[in-house]
Amino acid sequence: MEAARQTGDRRAVTAPFVSPIAQVTYVFSEYSHGTGNAMSTKINAQARAHEALGGRTYVVVSDRREHDYDEGTLVRYASSRSTRREWFTDLERRVDAACGLAFGRRPLIARFHRDALDAVPPDAQALVVYNYAGALTGRLNRRFGGKVVLHLGNEVFRSWRPAEIRRVIARTHVTVTVSEYLARSIVDRIGFRPDNLHVLRNGVDSETFRPAARATEGPPTILFVGNVVPHKGAHNLVAAAHALARRTQAFRVRIVGSAGLRPADGLSDYERELRRAAAPLGDLVEFTPFVDRRALPEVYGAADIFCMPVEWQEPAGQVVTEAMASGLPVVSARSGGIPEYLGPDGVYVDPHDTERLADALHTLVTQPDERLRRGQALRNRAESLTWEGNVQRLMGLVAD
Repeated sequence: MEAARQTGDRRAVTAPFVSPIAQVTYVFSEYSHGTGNAMSTKINAQARAHEALGGRTYVVVSDRREHDYDEGTLVRYASSRSTRREWFTDLERRVDAACGLAFGRRPLIARFHRDALDAVPPDAQALVVYNYAGALTGRLNRRFGGKVVLHLGNEVFRSWRPAEIRRVIARTHVTVTVSEYLARSIVDRIGFRPDNLHVLRNGVDSETFRPAARATEGPPTILFVGNVVPHKGAHNLVAAAHALARRTQAFRVRIVGSAGLRPADGLSDYERELRRAAAPLGDLVEFTPFVDRRALPEVYGAADIFCMPVEWQEPAGQVVTEAMASGLPVVSARSGGIPEYLGPDGVYVDPHDTERLADALHTLVTQPDERLRRGQALRNRAESLTWEGNVQRLMGLVAD
């Protein structure tokens, strides 16, 4: 059927519509403001947009976790897996990789997801599974009568043979990736672009994340938000802060996040080392552990510059779009799919080049007009990345 929606002063959009759909969270993850899991945030945003369009979204969740998002119809399932082995282990990953190479299937990840997939309501017209491609089996295709969507936010096929990748994509009605970079990585592996492989870029809530009135007094704040783990590169920002401090003391760095995706007791070895490295800078660098998602708009609103010094090929970066929507200029590695979101208005540096990173930050620290110009340009880009548009496109792909 067709559905149209008028949002504020936006023009009504009409697209093929599918309802209800089922979204399966990661096994044993929270569907909650209290997790930094990008998948849960995305499902919540899509469920809200889908419901605003008149649709219904089932969100399939473990009954062992607490879930406090209001959007979506929760479908709770009980798992047969022992509470002592709730996470998919490294040994299981190695066994599955070996099975994939030898037999072209990954039985352990399929079994890990079986309880969740069996709980999908029978009236769901489409089923969206995130990242865990090995859960998409022939059994699922035979049991589920609707259309299967594989939604990829990471490079999940590193240990997969090309034939195995081709087989699992063929089991889907559509496979979507959050960036063209991610889609190309699949094409490079299998040698061609399947007709059902498409790019579906993330949206951002530009009403919740929006420019705030920034203080004219006091030093500019450089913000990092994310998992405080080595590949996210917070240590590169600390190193650049040392170089920047030799030129000016008129700045502050704020690193927000923890090693995990939820509040945790104690610090990881990396977090302790990061604090030791920052100690000589005194109050120029502040560490704030994991914060609830409801507090994040205020975190961005209190900053002046966002820094994304990642050391891996980041497929998209949820924090990038949130910083854009908040009107912050973004200094980032030119990695993965990040340039597809930032476009020409991002400031790109090699995060390992401490002096160049410090140069880029120094320019923005000392030039408020440049901060404003880039921040406004990125806010304009973010306004086109709506979750309504994201869901409209997904529904169109599923309906084809």
